[in-house]
Amino acid sequence: MADTLYRRTEVMVVEDTSASLALLCELLTQADYTVRPAPGGAMALRSAQASPPDLILLDIRMPGIDGYEVCRRLKNDARTRDIPVIFLSALRDEADTLHGFALGAVDFIAKPYRPEEVLARVRTHAELRRLQNGLEERVRERTAQLLAAQASLFDSQSRLQELTGFLQKVREEERTRIARELHDELGQALTSLRIDLGWLRGKFENSGTAVVDRVSGAYTLVERTIEALRRISEGLRPGMLDVLGLAAAVEHHVTQFEERNGITCSLTMNREEFAIDGELATGIFRLVQEALTNVMRHAAASHVSVGIDDDAGNIRVWIEDDGQGFQPTLDKKTFGLLGMQERVKMLGGNIEIMSQPGQGSRIFATFPHRDIQEK
Repeated sequence: MADTLYRRTEVMVVEDTSASLALLCELLTQADYTVRPAPGGAMALRSAQASPPDLILLDIRMPGIDGYEVCRRLKNDARTRDIPVIFLSALRDEADTLHGFALGAVDFIAKPYRPEEVLARVRTHAELRRLQNGLEERVRERTAQLLAAQASLFDSQSRLQELTGFLQKVREEERTRIARELHDELGQALTSLRIDLGWLRGKFENSGTAVVDRVSGAYTLVERTIEALRRISEGLRPGMLDVLGLAAAVEHHVTQFEERNGITCSLTMNREEFAIDGELATGIFRLVQEALTNVMRHAAASHVSVGIDDDAGNIRVWIEDDGQGFQPTLDKKTFGLLGMQERVKMLGGNIEIMSQPGQGSRIFATFPHRDIQEK
């Protein structure tokens, strides 16, 4: 019965004996294979390189280029190295068989041929070849899909980073606007009210204890409100960051952190001022601010070290505490840490967060130097 499963399988038969070549071609043709005869090694190589068949039946003993050399050349050529080669041989020496397998053959068919054996071996290796081709095609398809998905993911990540950067910029601008309104409008109004209450307190100083107490209480309340307003305004956007620069703003924030939280905080800077653009200065200040906020909330530390170092090529920033630490690889990442990482990444920098339970924490970030004129 014709083997209809392999109608499109092309088999090259390389045999220098015309009778054997005709016999094999007739046998395979009746089994519905496409057959390509080659009466010698040189012709077989040219034919296979021009149009690789699915399978090759290759006689070993041939004049000129023998089967071993044909196989060796086929396996050394990228166009033909994957074609299954079945040797046809009357040789019975095990060394000959091993030599053939070493050259890359997949099987041997002994002469004289038995039709059933020839068809069985051809069918087996043709099926393996078909499965291999199918698998390779699926791998190529999946690889293409994965590459497309990866490209889409990279594009989405890029868009997300752009959006995050835009949102950070909008948030910083909004913070600046609110801080300015609080300081310029509400702050001035409260300052005027405090002046008026001070005047009233002096005016009614001899008018009775109750009136003086009420006015003094109102005066004290306004002073507290002004102080709270100043803290809120500084938290939103420190005015001295825009007026005096990064070094002064960080120094002031470190001092305020130490006074408010009772945590010793040392500051090291190798510049009295850093000649960097406003976006980078804001990013570094926010990194220090967020890191100190995390220390205050989670670290249970008694001492914090903050450092900023400018070597003209990079700006290095570090915040180190002696608190309880955490396990970065196991603990759930907080939004504070993720926010710091994203902020540093958007500025083209690198950040490393190091910590172990009971051994404190260290945040180390490096930013490419961006001069003021590079804005």
